[in-house]
Amino acid sequence: MRRVFRAFCSMPVQKKRLFFSPLALVFLSACKNGETLVSGSIVKGPLSNALVFLDLDGDYFLDENEESIRTDVNGNFSINTTATSYKIVALTDESTIDTSSGATLSGVMLTAPEGAAVVTPTTTLMEEGGLSASEVVQVLNLPDTIDPLNFNPFSDEVNSAVALEVEKISQQIMTVIGSFASVSEGAGMSEMGAFNAALNSVVEIVKVKAENLDNSSVTAAERSLDFTSASDLNLIKGEIANQAETIATLEGSLEFDKDALNAVIDDTATSIKNVNDQIQNTIDLTSESSKNVFSTIQVLMDQVKNAAATEATSPGTGSIDFVNIANVLSA
Repeated sequence: MRRVFRAFCSMPVQKKRLFFSPLALVFLSACKNGETLVSGSIVKGPLSNALVFLDLDGDYFLDENEESIRTDVNGNFSINTTATSYKIVALTDESTIDTSSGATLSGVMLTAPEGAAVVTPTTTLMEEGGLSASEVVQVLNLPDTIDPLNFNPFSDEVNSAVALEVEKISQQIMTVIGSFASVSEGAGMSEMGAFNAALNSVVEIVKVKAENLDNSSVTAAERSLDFTSASDLNLIKGEIANQAETIATLEGSLEFDKDALNAVIDDTATSIKNVNDQIQNTIDLTSESSKNVFSTIQVLMDQVKNAAATEATSPGTGSIDFVNIANVLSA
């Protein structure tokens, strides 16, 4: 899975009339002139003002013939369409707010297949890895009672304990992808190319784990992915540099400095584990303490990006405070 995504920050937003579903679930209903209504939620927690479009040709770029809309404050969207085949793509920029933390979340792409009620980090791994709901539930250790394509942890109707477990994994996925993307961007890659490299790296490890699900001769750890496990994070880390180099070459990114990336990648992985440990210890989705933990994701992304950029300018000078998480949380 080696794709190059075009930059999306300046994409035009096509203006469409907006209809919000009370439950924020995807459904199809009859509309005039043969249109149907596609409705859903973008969640990592709920993303306000994310750009959502129905990708008809699979190029991850908003074309003139593709319908789009911005999400509301709860991450909900609705689009009228006559299309019968598409994937749902959500892009974030400097105007997108993760309402679970109150922090801006930019440079992220989330996807889901046609018919999904939610677009999340988990549905993105499913869509980009060609995985089934059952496979991703098992590999990510999600509660076996949920359907990743329909479960919204911020819905009033869901079990709060299950919602907490699902959202913690979602937050951890984004800590991994966002941080590894940011360190690649700091080393000279484009924003979307860096995100692609990080996403590909996680997808490749998820696929390996999924292939082991029916293999009784492997250990349980070889069939699941734990985003608080140093060994699993090292597997992902091992993919990053080569994925980044491949995509940078395809993009023609002459500024990419692989040595700078490698110089700070170990500290980045350690910092990711530290943040994900904190996420794992959260006990709810709405308290100020939980919001503070969730907001550290963007802070970590900014810091690893700056560390790689500093390293590229002056080798040996890049540093990351999150290696010692106690210093960050007490600041």
